Amino acid sequence: MRVLLVEDEPQAAQVLAKGLREQAYAVDIAADGDTALFQAGTTDYDALILDLMLPRVNGLAVCRSIREAGNVVPILMLTARDAVESRIEGLDCGADDYLVKPYDFGELLARLRAVIRRGR
Repeated sequence: MRVLLVEDEPQAAQVLAKGLREQAYAVDIAADGDTALFQAGTTDYDALILDLMLPRVNGLAVCRSIREAGNVVPILMLTARDAVESRIEGLDCGADDYLVKPYDFGELLARLRAVIRRGR
């Protein structure tokens, strides 16, 4: 399974990518919204893990652009924004699930498996 991890905090990205790789996921990392849009448009991913607070293009705009392009890749939003309004906005822009930081890695894996399963 190939996953695009979109996270602008290098240490957080490396820790999560390491954990995902240990679970046999192939992981590409994008540190900003522009790079995420390019990679999502040129590579077939089984899922995206997408932070909301990104430089250049934020996660909501990335999600909307991906959906407007007709890409149905499963998207799991992973963010520190925990307000109900933020969760609603994330899901309404096209995300398949929304997980708030700090998160339990086991729960992230379960949610990732679920969005991939539903996306097939």
